[in-house]
Amino acid sequence: MCWKLRAAGFRSLTPCLPSNAGPERFDRHRVFIKTSFNIRNPLMLPKSFLALCLATGVSIVPAAAEIVINEIMYNSPGEDVEFVELYNASDQSIDLTGWYILDDNDAHLPCLISGTLEPGEYLVIAQDIVLFRQNYPGVTSLNPQDYGTGSQGWGLGNSADAVRLYRPDGTLHDAVYYQDRGEWPVAADGDGPSLELLNPALDNALAASWAASTVDGGTPGARNSVFVGDLPPVCRDGSRQIPLPAHDDRVPVTVFAFDYEGPVSVELFVNAEGGYSPQPMSDDGTQGDAAAGDSVFTAIIPPHPDGTLVKYYASATDQTGQTRTWPARAPLEYAAYTVGHVPPGLRITEVLPINDTIIQDPFGDYEDWIEIQNQDDRTVNLGGMYLGNAFDQTTRFMLPPLDLAPGQFLLVWADNQPEQGPLHANFKLSGSGETVALFETTDRGNVLIHGWRYGVTGRNISIGFPHPESTAPEFLALPTPGRSNAESPLFSPVCINEFQTTSNFGGPKDDWIEIYNRGAEPFDLSGCFLSDKRGNNTKWRFPDGTVLQPEAFLTVYEDVLGFGLPSERGGVIMLTAADSITGLDFYDFGPQQPDRTEGRYPDGASTWRFLDSPTPSASNIASVVHENGSSGIPADFRLEQNFPNPFNPETVVRYQLPRRERVRIGVYTLLGTRLRILADEIQEAGCREVVWDGTDDAGKAVSSGIYFYRLETEAFGQTRKMILIR
Repeated sequence: MCWKLRAAGFRSLTPCLPSNAGPERFDRHRVFIKTSFNIRNPLMLPKSFLALCLATGVSIVPAAAEIVINEIMYNSPGEDVEFVELYNASDQSIDLTGWYILDDNDAHLPCLISGTLEPGEYLVIAQDIVLFRQNYPGVTSLNPQDYGTGSQGWGLGNSADAVRLYRPDGTLHDAVYYQDRGEWPVAADGDGPSLELLNPALDNALAASWAASTVDGGTPGARNSVFVGDLPPVCRDGSRQIPLPAHDDRVPVTVFAFDYEGPVSVELFVNAEGGYSPQPMSDDGTQGDAAAGDSVFTAIIPPHPDGTLVKYYASATDQTGQTRTWPARAPLEYAAYTVGHVPPGLRITEVLPINDTIIQDPFGDYEDWIEIQNQDDRTVNLGGMYLGNAFDQTTRFMLPPLDLAPGQFLLVWADNQPEQGPLHANFKLSGSGETVALFETTDRGNVLIHGWRYGVTGRNISIGFPHPESTAPEFLALPTPGRSNAESPLFSPVCINEFQTTSNFGGPKDDWIEIYNRGAEPFDLSGCFLSDKRGNNTKWRFPDGTVLQPEAFLTVYEDVLGFGLPSERGGVIMLTAADSITGLDFYDFGPQQPDRTEGRYPDGASTWRFLDSPTPSASNIASVVHENGSSGIPADFRLEQNFPNPFNPETVVRYQLPRRERVRIGVYTLLGTRLRILADEIQEAGCREVVWDGTDDAGKAVSSGIYFYRLETEAFGQTRKMILIR
């Protein structure tokens, strides 16, 4: 078999050389491969060389054929002529028979590909072949099947979508998730240009690898108009280690930067209300930089007085003078924070993902909506704040400059029709469960103000916090847009009341879920479902004849459920009605500790607490509630070094929280690409740990190499490095 060296950030490398060629030359700092080579067994390589590969982020992978998504026309002006272009960047002829493409919707019919693609050749897959040929008569490298015609045809979204390329066995080969905002080229959305990859060797998952074509209509079946041989540097994934700096904080700022051909110099431009001035960013392991030679550059912004608006951006320059910035359109776009700022007490109090008959928008349509309430004691202007449906999309939809008085509500229509007005968001909500999140303005740090996830829900059933003191949302029987949720009865009389994920003794009774009937009538649970997966809410079915009397408890143990609950990274529990589509209850939980449970306190209430004494099939009032101020609460935030390190197959990450916080812990590649979210929820104060098993969010095992893991809260951020050895 032929094997290749692969470096982080590269899609394809040089062709394989004769078997006696050696890995004589490569640049450690840029992990830029000069040669690749044939070997029969990579384990026969010297251990010193394998260690060097590991230390520099280089992995050894089979030299698979490289078919690249190279150009996308998702919104042409006038009559929409969509297409996707593939390019063979390998040195082999590739038979594409049985391959297929899809957008981001798994329910759509795959578009099958056929034929053989020679090295350096292109294949165009059109939405409508007839329409494409009318507009591009000279293009002959056209797939015989299109994806937009017929009763099951589909098209690419204009604001955001995905192009996914699969092999015949269903393995995902390549994927591009594009947007018409942020760092993605906006001119490709209806202005005439297509979305073109700068060079097939680049990682096409990164926005910085793409540009709007210089030719209206793009260049299907031909070399991209924006192709560059001498590639510009990469400058991306900037991060501020202190989300909300105080007046005495020295603020580390990091950015990932490198150049494909050689060294790169990186500067941080800072404007503390006196104009931008540059300062060098270092990658030498000193002056706040975590590690030398990892392409993560660091600079420290000095302390500033309370109220100071600090704007900044990073700029990377290569040896030929080419420059790239983070954010991509700096200094027009920038990152920022206001020293000493405290976010207002705004809350997302209710959402309605499936609005059939509850309330119409100003255009007479029944649309999804999100309710925001000002629970602060001062009027808050919403101008420049952002609303989104993912925790990692902090600038999805900008709110208009409206004043919200104390106690006042505001409805935002999540209808993906922003052209209808400033309170119509550019996204919709999903009835199968999703995230809702509210973020601060850019100038005030763009931190999370409030956000949460919900489970699968039925029509005209909203999800919200019944009372201001509620710690978790509930399904509400009568949606109350613009009014207090206390007016609505709870939708479900039965609820998840307590659960345990681990004990010091283990065994088949280790994990359990307790259901409680808080209603006044018996409830028939026959055919209802319990699950620990949002995408599969029917994992375990209650037997026929299961009836729960009022104020009665029912505990289902792990050996009956057929699944356990995660302890280290948290998870979700979902209770679904017998129709399999109507949610009765859900709860998103964080990391758990042995022989301590989490439950509603008192029983059936919308306030959750940690319980020192598990009470399966009994009232939670009998347990001692864990108080945040008790002994054992850490004095400050801390992220520990993972152990073991290096590791195989899994490693433990420990951290501590001095108070209740929303916590996000992620694993990232050397390029800053997110691989796995280990925790993303509100957690109580305490010492906690999560386990990473060396897989990504899709459950796929990642290769040996150096990875970053990062802890982020609203008031703290820290990154550490770990090494996986397969």
